[in-house]
Amino acid sequence: MLRNTSFAVLVTGLLSLGAYQSGNPKFADRPFPVNSSVARFFLDDARPAPEETAASELAEADSVSSDLHILMLNYTAYDSMYVAKVRHLISKRLPGVTLTDFWDGSAEELDNALQGHQIVVITYPAGGSKSKVKAYGKALAQFVRQGGAVVFSGTDIFGTLQQYGLLEVDFGYYCKDLDIQETDPGHPVLRGVPSQFSMANYAYPLDISDPAFITLADVSDCPTLGYKPLGAGKVVYLGLEYYFDESASTRILENTLRWLAPPSRRNTALSTRGPADTPLLSPGALKHSEETLYAGSGRSQAAAAAFEIKIFPNPYFDKATLDLNLQRPEPVTVEMTDETGVIVAVLLPSRLLNAGLYRLDVPNLPTGVYFVKCQIGNQSTVRKVVKVSAQ
Repeated sequence: MLRNTSFAVLVTGLLSLGAYQSGNPKFADRPFPVNSSVARFFLDDARPAPEETAASELAEADSVSSDLHILMLNYTAYDSMYVAKVRHLISKRLPGVTLTDFWDGSAEELDNALQGHQIVVITYPAGGSKSKVKAYGKALAQFVRQGGAVVFSGTDIFGTLQQYGLLEVDFGYYCKDLDIQETDPGHPVLRGVPSQFSMANYAYPLDISDPAFITLADVSDCPTLGYKPLGAGKVVYLGLEYYFDESASTRILENTLRWLAPPSRRNTALSTRGPADTPLLSPGALKHSEETLYAGSGRSQAAAAAFEIKIFPNPYFDKATLDLNLQRPEPVTVEMTDETGVIVAVLLPSRLLNAGLYRLDVPNLPTGVYFVKCQIGNQSTVRKVVKVSAQ
């Protein structure tokens, strides 16, 4: 009798728990995160069965080259099942990519794991050691400045985003059945997505104070999709639900990865010029007395004026900056070597850049003489840089 009574109480409690659902929006009143394993059993009415992706949407899924490498940083993910779902979506939509998982380790191990990858995907960041997440954030920031990209999927645990330090976030929440309004419908990330759409599952808007953040879609003026240029790379936030395969959110995920892929790996259909192609700084915005170095020798003045490079200050003891001004689109690679020719830093992996002014950080290396090599199109130039100790 006691056993039957206990079972009845348990069933009643679970049914009550399943009936406890969020409004539009609510804050921190869920019995468990919607991306957890247990949520699948109690939120079925709020989370419909996965939609079948239309065959037409999968027609271009094989256009990304197999040499695109994506690192899935899973340390802060709430639920391993959610990680598996996102992994499955990426593999299905972009079957040529290589996916590598990083679950735990030191910041140095993460830094090593980043080598050879172009994109990092962080799924539903929701926990982990605060100090470790901050250390990861520093490694990721360097990765992005050198031309990589980091993609955060949606989360209402905005404190974890704050710990990564890649976006200035003040607040975050979750909602459903609210319209997501595109603010830049022509952007490649939103290609093939209605200018206004709603999610059958959850969306995760943020209150972002970061002045560099560019909003692509929002809910009631709170960014839901957007990105931040950082150095030569980008930090992207996709505040959408990826526990189930919804057409709009999955298409946005695919578009984002295609857009972030290096030009040789990117679907040409996503090459439409938009805000993402805007130079980090406007041409002519900086004025200083540093000498201008034109690449090569024996070339015409018109060819020499195709680009200019400035490094300042030089010598430097703490920080230095390299400004690259392109007069036309060019593939660019920037590396730094020591006097023996050993590469000590990659300031910019090979990227196709549009015309404009780009600013790169010269790293704080040990005292010595270094050389910055810029490969621009089929031309190259080398500039000596001296790192001195502070007196």
